[in-house]
Amino acid sequence: MEKNEHWTDCSKNPISTEAMQVVKTTLDGSYKGPIFDLMGFWQNSMKDKVVLDIGVVEHDMSFINREGWRHKIFKELAAKIVGVDILPEPIKKLNEEGYDIRLCDATSDADLKERFDIVFIGDVIEHVGNPVGLLKFAARHLNEGGKVIATTPCPFWWRNILLMTKDSTYIGNVDHVCWVTPVNALELAHRAGVNMRSYYTIETEANSIVKKMVHGMVRSKFGRTELFSWAYAYVFTKEN
Repeated sequence: MEKNEHWTDCSKNPISTEAMQVVKTTLDGSYKGPIFDLMGFWQNSMKDKVVLDIGVVEHDMSFINREGWRHKIFKELAAKIVGVDILPEPIKKLNEEGYDIRLCDATSDADLKERFDIVFIGDVIEHVGNPVGLLKFAARHLNEGGKVIATTPCPFWWRNILLMTKDSTYIGNVDHVCWVTPVNALELAHRAGVNMRSYYTIETEANSIVKKMVHGMVRSKFGRTELFSWAYAYVFTKEN
C-alpha cells in the first residue's frame, strides 16, 4: 500500500480546512467497518502466523487466569508466539508454565533479533509515555509484509460519556495517559515512520429491541458514529 498523504503536504496549519480535509479523506479510505466478532478477527489475523504479543500480562497475574486472556488464545492460534512485558515476576511464572515471554521495554530501541508476521499491541498504547517509540519497536520486528495490530479504547463510547457526566470528568483506568483516536493514530504513524493501513471500530450488537431501536434512530440521524464503539483496532505496516 502506498504511503498515506500527510496533511503537511498541503498546509502548514494543522487546523486549516485543507489539512483537515486530507485527514478526513485518508480516514474515510482507511476505515474498514465494525468488528462484532472479536474472536473471528483474532482467528483471521493470528491463525498459523508467527506473532509477537506486546504487554501480555495485562496489569497483573489475576488477568492471566481469566478465560478470555488474550495471550493464551493467541498461543492456540499462532504457529509460534513470543510475548513481551516489563513485569519480571509474572514473566518468570509464565515461562515456568511453558510460555515464551521476554523482559523488554517495548518503547525502547531494543531488538529481539527475531521477526514476526504479526505484532500485536493490545490496549497498551494508551498506557505508555512514548507511543511513537512503541510503534517503532513494533515495526522493527516485522517480517516483510507483516502487520502491527493495535487495539485501544474509544473515548466516545456512550458508556464513557455517561461516566463523564456522572463524575463531571471521565476517570476510568487511572493508568491511561492518553486516548488514541483515528486522527491521533494517523499522526503517530507518520511520526513513527509507519503506514496506518486500515482501522476498525470494535462494537457490540444491540441485544434488545429497545437498544436496536435506539441504535437505529441514532444512526439514521448521525450516520456512522462511534457512540457504539468501545474500542479501535488499527493496522500498521512499514512504509513502502
